[in-house]
This record gives sequence, C-alpha cells and structure tokens, in this order.
Amino acid sequence: MSNQTLHNIRAVIFLLPFFFYEEGLLAAIMAVAALLIIFSEKIMRYFIQLDWKEYLFFLYMFHMLFGERQFAYLGIEPLFVTEIFLGVLIFAYAKDLLQIRRVLFIYYLIVLIGLGFTFVYFFQFKLDAVRDSFMLLYAFWVPVVYHVFRGKNHYDFFFALLKIFIVLKAVAYCYEAVMILQGNRTITFEGFRFGVGYIMPSMIVLSIFLPFRHISWKYKVVALLMVPAVFTVFHRSIFLGLILGVVVIFIIGGQVSRKNIVLYGASSLTVLIGFLIYYNTIVEVDIFRILEIKSSLDEGNINYRVLSWQHVLDKFYEHFLIGYGVGRPVMFAYQNVFYSTVELTYFQIRDLAGNAQPHNSYLNVLTRFGILVFPLFLYAIFQPLFRIRYFAQKKKDTSSHDYSKYLLLIGFLMLMYVLAFFNVVLEGPHHSFPFWLVIGMLLSFDRAGNLSPKFIQIKKTEYRYK
Repeated sequence: MSNQTLHNIRAVIFLLPFFFYEEGLLAAIMAVAALLIIFSEKIMRYFIQLDWKEYLFFLYMFHMLFGERQFAYLGIEPLFVTEIFLGVLIFAYAKDLLQIRRVLFIYYLIVLIGLGFTFVYFFQFKLDAVRDSFMLLYAFWVPVVYHVFRGKNHYDFFFALLKIFIVLKAVAYCYEAVMILQGNRTITFEGFRFGVGYIMPSMIVLSIFLPFRHISWKYKVVALLMVPAVFTVFHRSIFLGLILGVVVIFIIGGQVSRKNIVLYGASSLTVLIGFLIYYNTIVEVDIFRILEIKSSLDEGNINYRVLSWQHVLDKFYEHFLIGYGVGRPVMFAYQNVFYSTVELTYFQIRDLAGNAQPHNSYLNVLTRFGILVFPLFLYAIFQPLFRIRYFAQKKKDTSSHDYSKYLLLIGFLMLMYVLAFFNVVLEGPHHSFPFWLVIGMLLSFDRAGNLSPKFIQIKKTEYRYK
C-alpha cells in the first residue's frame, strides 16, 4: 500500500466519528463536503506531517469543537471519549510531560490540588468526588496542548481546519433549517433554537473580522451564516463574549482588522436583520417579543443565575478557607425552586431534571476549593494575558496573517472567559476542553515560531573582472 493511499485513509478516518453523533444523512453530507475541502484546499499536506499521537489529538480536537456535547458523551458513564483520549495522550507525551516547564508548573499544581481533593472525598462520595474534581483535573489539557503545538505547522493546520468548520457548520445549520421548515424537526427552545452548537459558530464569527491569508472572501460569505446561527441559540453570554472579543481585537489589532470589523460588522447586522424578518414570516414565533422578554432583567434565566450564585456564595462563606469540597451538589434547584439543603446525589437530581451546578464556573471553583486555592486558579487562567503587550509590540515586524492567528486566539479566549462566568463550562468535558485548549495554544504560540520576524540574509559576493 502506497504512502499516498495511507494518507487518504487517514483523512477518511478523521471524518468517520460524524456517524457516531450526527444523523446518518447529515454525517454523510458533511463527510463528503469535508473531503472535498481537504483535497481542493490542499489541507492533506498537514495530515502527512502528523505523527500518530498528533493525529489522535487533532481527531479529538476537531470533533470536540464540532460536536460538543454529542461527541463528548460518547461512551459508557463514567468512561467517555475525553478520559480515553486524554489518558492515551498523557501516555504518548509522557517524556515531554515529565519535563515540567516553568510556564506550565501552575497547571501541574492545579491538577495535583484536584487529585488531593479527589482522594480526600473519594471514600465518602466515590465517583461524584472525581466528577467535581475534573474542574481542576481538566487543566492537564494545557501541558498536553502546549507540547502538541510545538511547531508553526500545527497552528497552520488548526487554522486551515477553520475552512472545514465554516463549511460544515453552515451545512449543519442549513440542514436543521430545512428539517424544521419541512416539519421533520420540532423547535423546542423558545421557538427558534437550532442544534448546531455555539462554541465553534462563535469562533467562526470572530474569524470574519480578521484578514487570514488562506480564508478567502468566499469562506467569509459562508461564515456570515453563523451570525443568525449564533443568534438562534440566543445565549446572552455568547453575545457578551463576542462583543468583548471584537473589542479586544479592535484595540490590539491593526488597521486592516479595524476596517474588517466595521465592514463585516455592518454586513453581519444586515444578514441578521434579514434573517429576523424572513424567519418571523415562515415560522409562527414572535422573535421580537422573545427578544423583549430575554432583554429584561426580570427574565427567569437571569433570576435563576443570580439566585444560584447567592446559594453558592452562602456555602462559600461557611467554608471560607478549605472550601465546600467535592462529591456533593453545592445547590439544588427544581422547577425554579431553590432548596436550602441538598440531600440528593448528582444522579438523583439529574433523574428529576433538576439543576445541581451554578451557572458560574468561577464561583463553583471558589466555593469548592476555597480562598487559598482560588488565586492559583486565577493565575492559571489569566496567564496568557500577561504577554498581550509583548505580542502587540511585535505585530509591526511580522505578517498580518501570523498576527491574525494570535488575535483570533485572544478573541476566542475572551469568549470562553465570559461563557465560564455565566455557564457551566469547566465542570464538563465538552466546554472545558476549548477553554483549556486556547490557553495552551496561546502559551505555546511564540515558542512554536509564530510572530517571529523574518530576516533577509544578504550575502556578499566578490566579483572578479577579467
């Protein structure tokens, strides 16, 4: 079997997981579309450069970002794909991981603290103690990501995958819309939520504003479909995260990025307004009434978050130094009623369709691990911000393409910061992975050779006249 055939097989295998978490027809459409992009855009050259462990990581990364919850919970509880992939990658990169770098030390410390809490509470709460400790244990993704993205080619591969993400998310979005309009799909969330996820669509929206060398205007036109796609999910935290990301990009970006923000910002608003008008005539849902309700501070979702934060903070005040611990629910809400005591396990609360986690991962970490651990956690998550000024100063000496890659990662980090403040992010594998992924990529960004000035070497040549 030739090397070219083996590489083609690797590309096909890369797309097979679609059939495990998507509908058969949609999975087939996306697999064909992705293969066409891989070969037409010459993305195959990146597959050729990957060794087996890098290939395994990018396989997991691609589908975790694309499939989110549907992919993350493939398996048998409590053993899902994340634990399997993470375990294999830790073994594969063991030699690198044992050489602890100074920039990564804080993440090892965070993981050790999580393991310590797991050990202390495991005998009382069993798997529930492990479940809660993953808020810190998943931080081990940072050293793994740091070592995976050791070269510039791996960043180029990640951003080349953006083309596939853009097209396939548009395919999934249009597929959902067609199914709904044909009556084959039920609209379940306030009349207009599509099941296309929201982490990757949000990242695609951010990419619209940046001058990527390899993402042409055709892809950006398709990417505009993600504006109404993100809107239909209507997480206010998404909008706040996108706004913060765009503002940061505008501040530290160059003139080209700022012009793009104005140009594509106006285009996005046009697309969104057109979508609202069209959708409101096709589906009997008063979107504008929903917007009015969702924008009110008296809306139930906002009230729920405020009340849940208060309940969690009460537990924090009671266990100020060493924390509330892991393994038992820190709160219990059922049918919009909050109970002062929690006598149920996570699984019992889940079976009742109740809520056991506050929609604020930072408060959850603070409450469970105490005020002594929390500053270490904050340093770990904000460490990539300490070098923003350094990278901003280097933008004049490097290509706009390289700096655009950095800007998108910073914008994506801002988005994840906001999501973690208003949602359950660090507690589960599907949203904690992109959170730790972008931190690891930013920490390794300069080391991998990105934003390195290109010097032209001039050699002196002696000429002899005859």
